[in-house]
Amino acid sequence: MRLATGIPAPGPFNLARRHRMKLTMDGSRAFALALAVAFLAGGCAAPAPAPVPAADQPALAQMAQPYGDGLRRAGISTVMVYGNGARVRLGTRFGDVYFRYPAGLAPTAFALYVGAQDIEVDSDTFNAGNAAQYEAAFKSVLPEAIKRATANNTQEAQQRLGGGGGGGGGGR
Repeated sequence: MRLATGIPAPGPFNLARRHRMKLTMDGSRAFALALAVAFLAGGCAAPAPAPVPAADQPALAQMAQPYGDGLRRAGISTVMVYGNGARVRLGTRFGDVYFRYPAGLAPTAFALYVGAQDIEVDSDTFNAGNAAQYEAAFKSVLPEAIKRATANNTQEAQQRLGGGGGGGGGGR
């Protein structure tokens, strides 16, 4: 039965159909809610980054001192090495630069901060027993950091001036 407007009149069949539609929509909502809960509970979550080392280590700052001028010239403000041995993160005036931690080196974890006149280094895992592995890491990582940051600075400057394949300038 239809009303004059063409809308089906309420009746037992139409009520049952609406009830089935409501159950289907409720089922879809339940599925979406279950999916959201699984995602938020970590079913699809990425691993959290390692915490930043926090214990001040004057002995490491002393080891890093010979690299201070080079780090400053390259515009490096921070060097972060996490204990997982995967990557080194540089904080520079042009943004972050990443490179792989050198293969074959024992893992280290430190945060190096470059000031105008000094260097501070934090590490929660450094001790006298592993000082040699930190020294080896500094001798490998810090020169590479200077090299990578300098190359990045050159590339960024060329792009900002309109050259270097960065898509800027050169129009007719």
